[in-house]
Amino acid sequence: MFNDRDLGILGAGALLAVLCLFLPVSFVGKVVVGFLVLVGFMALALLRLGPDRVPPEVWLTRRFRYSRQSRKYVNQQNATRPLHSTQNPDRNASSFTAQTVIHPIEFAWDEIGVYPLVTALLGVVGVYFAVWLANGGAEELSIWFK
Repeated sequence: MFNDRDLGILGAGALLAVLCLFLPVSFVGKVVVGFLVLVGFMALALLRLGPDRVPPEVWLTRRFRYSRQSRKYVNQQNATRPLHSTQNPDRNASSFTAQTVIHPIEFAWDEIGVYPLVTALLGVVGVYFAVWLANGGAEELSIWFK
């Protein structure tokens, strides 16, 4: 299913999206900002980086640790194969078209699933709907249903 990290990020995003109701902008602005915050946190919960598909905080920790460690440099050696082949350039171009493409960023749909995402989204939409009803939305609905 999903782990505590993903659930914590989704919960924090939902809480911040609800707290966007306290922004000093119009209700439409609050909805837009809250939706963007929620979508951003959902993407952060799903995001996996690097060739071994780890969460962003693990990837950043590895990158920081690698940048801080000392490196061992060696003298440049001669190339073992020629850089430019003497074959037909059209044949070389066609041989490179069937390479495997490695994507550095991926979303972990299989790990998290869609149900926690939809639960967070519907919870935030429900809170926004209740606030809209309390701030005059009930009167608007009564006008539509007359």
